[in-house]
Amino acid sequence: MLRLRKVGLMNLKAVKKTGGIWILLMVIFLLIHFFYIIVQIKSDNRVIVDDALLVALFLYLNTRFFHLKLLNIKKLSLGELLRINSFPLVLYFFYIVAILQYLPLTNFANFLDSILLALSAAVFEEIFFRGLLINSFLANALQNYRSYLQAILFSSFLFGVTHMINLFGQSLSATLLQATNAFAIGMMLGAIYLRTGNLAWTILFHFMLDFTGILVSGTIITATPTSQKTVAVLIIDVLYIALGLLLSRKSQILKQRL
Repeated sequence: MLRLRKVGLMNLKAVKKTGGIWILLMVIFLLIHFFYIIVQIKSDNRVIVDDALLVALFLYLNTRFFHLKLLNIKKLSLGELLRINSFPLVLYFFYIVAILQYLPLTNFANFLDSILLALSAAVFEEIFFRGLLINSFLANALQNYRSYLQAILFSSFLFGVTHMINLFGQSLSATLLQATNAFAIGMMLGAIYLRTGNLAWTILFHFMLDFTGILVSGTIITATPTSQKTVAVLIIDVLYIALGLLLSRKSQILKQRL
């Protein structure tokens, strides 16, 4: 009973510490958003500046206050790395096909904007949600399998909830679907990060996903989904979650993390 209580208190501390970092992000984001409203800046490209500033800010805060090790790269064979990233590698094929189809329909400026928007979002969100939040949780929790699984779940939950801020610019149905999708993707990317200790793999997938979406749609705003799109997204979300749980199975996480 005492041990269970100790585990609960330790992981409650992890939730509070990690949630506090996330709340700090939300406060900063809202301040930036209201500043843009006041000065009437509406360009999508402001996201690039926001993400660059947030990366610099949170890396500074980590160096100065959090002291979390964001990279713990594992010595894995090429075959093991390919197995861990097998589903993303399959999706890359479809992303590349879509990119090649839409390239003739876009100009260089739009192509460059798509790259910068996707890259800025991928770098910041992976450093923050996979790097800072997962490591914050683990640094304040007991070092056992349950804690590692909770770290993935909690960081993915916060990743999904964060996307609800897009209600400022898109419909409720689109935002809810996007938040659900973000949670599912977070499950997979969190597991990939824990298995490899390397943010490069998660940044690459995040970039390819966002770049393809922005290039195809021409905007960072998600359109109100049709019923067919909703079903398709939910199906792939199930696959993301299933892969995340498969990669997070106890034997693999304990072998590589403990």
